Amino acid sequence: MKSLLRCVVLNAAAALLLSACMSSRPPVVEQTPHGAVIRSARTGLYTKAVMTKKEPDTFLAEDMTICRVAADRFRDTAVHTLVYCNWQ
Repeated sequence: MKSLLRCVVLNAAAALLLSACMSSRPPVVEQTPHGAVIRSARTGLYTKAVMTKKEPDTFLAEDMTICRVAADRFRDTAVHTLVYCNWQ
């Protein structure tokens, strides 16, 4: 019985340690000669808050990813609005 309890405790500790290691980290933005490279940011189709807008068609999220949209969607979207987009 003691070995079973020890196994359960060790598995729980390992799961907690693994979840702490897998937690989201802030994005890393690296400067390159042709722009910036973003690592550890969620890219792809996600819903994110628009932190700022850049004319004529670009939204910028908190994790420094961008999304380019049509002019009418850009015009109709307010800052701090949640937007489902292909973030890059």
